[in-house]
Amino acid sequence: MSLAGNDRWMGWTLTYDQDTRALHLRSWLTTIQENLYLFDDESFRERLKGNPYVASLAQDSQKPDTATLADDIAACSSTDQIVKKLTVYRSSRIAHRNAKALLSPGDIGERYGLTFDDIRTLLERAKTIVNRYSYMFAASVYSTKVIGHDDFEYIFKCVEEKVEEARRPWTSQT
Repeated sequence: MSLAGNDRWMGWTLTYDQDTRALHLRSWLTTIQENLYLFDDESFRERLKGNPYVASLAQDSQKPDTATLADDIAACSSTDQIVKKLTVYRSSRIAHRNAKALLSPGDIGERYGLTFDDIRTLLERAKTIVNRYSYMFAASVYSTKVIGHDDFEYIFKCVEEKVEEARRPWTSQT
């Protein structure tokens, strides 16, 4: 796959960056791991004190499960095979061009190229992880769909019903 130069491609690959000085999914999870007290009931209530539903939201609030958090960190690290493929490919072919990659361009692509299934997996993983901790921290989640994205289906159904209704007198005569 050749997506070099595509800003959207470049942008989302940073989600799985491994630079310890940068903010990305893995470093965000490590920050959560080091600050679990921020998920206490008292901290939750303080953060959402302006929300009229804070009492009912606090009933569902919880601290991150340390085992799940460790698994999520591992799933965002280069120890994960898909993340490793992404980071090597990005570092060699997209963000930085190295001489080895230029001399044998097929080598990096063959060994570390991503499939569309890999990309779907990484995007879905990121969405799941962000929403898991966002819900625990602020009682909110992010949607990947625009509200009303399927409105056209309703319109088509209504038009089809009207067409069928208009045909009934004609089909009953034959």
